[in-house]
Amino acid sequence: MRRRSLPLALLAFLLLAGSGFGEETRVTVRTLSRDAKFIGTSMGGARVTITESETGRLLAEGVTRGGTGDTLRILGDGRARGASLATPEAAAFAATLDIERATLVEIRAFGPLAQRQAAVSASRSLWLLPGKHLDAGDGVVLELAGFAVDVLSPPAHSRLPRQEVEVRVNLVML
Repeated sequence: MRRRSLPLALLAFLLLAGSGFGEETRVTVRTLSRDAKFIGTSMGGARVTITESETGRLLAEGVTRGGTGDTLRILGDGRARGASLATPEAAAFAATLDIERATLVEIRAFGPLAQRQAAVSASRSLWLLPGKHLDAGDGVVLELAGFAVDVLSPPAHSRLPRQEVEVRVNLVML
């Protein structure tokens, strides 16, 4: 009798004490240029960090990769509430976290990385629950506002006379 109750007691203890092991929790983060498209590989992506708010411990980091998404889907009229903007190839950073309990995190994005002069950041705090994945549809979307400006002429190293100068630029939303 004693031998049979020992495994049951041990099992009960483990269930009551908690496993001490985290549960896999998937998070997908996308960066969207305000009134434009996803920031992906063509703009160098955006650096994403996921940090535990209470301790500052870094849980994951990486760069968004992929395409800019479907223009009509993102910018078209009449989008239904809750409808996903992202298509499968739309730029994203995906992480799998190992968390034991409800965890308040800060998700931060900085980009575009290929246009450092135009880079900005955005962040969002939210609670993650063990096993409650945030990877369906759009996942977590952070919006970055601004423009990327490339000066085409005159060249940056030119000395210019004190007169009117024609300036040519390539201007795109992030």
